[in-house]
Amino acid sequence: MNDALVVWARRKYKKLERHKTKAIRWLGQLAKNLPKLFVHWRLGILPAAG
Repeated sequence: MNDALVVWARRKYKKLERHKTKAIRWLGQLAKNLPKLFVHWRLGILPAAG
């Protein structure tokens, strides 16, 4: 599920479009700041990066 969020972020934000690792780090920071944003994050399935 987190991989799908990375793909979505790379499509949505131009600054992440060509940088997969940057998108993964961005998602990790988002999970760190807002851990209850998605249901699977609430269950403890957080992205590894961040």
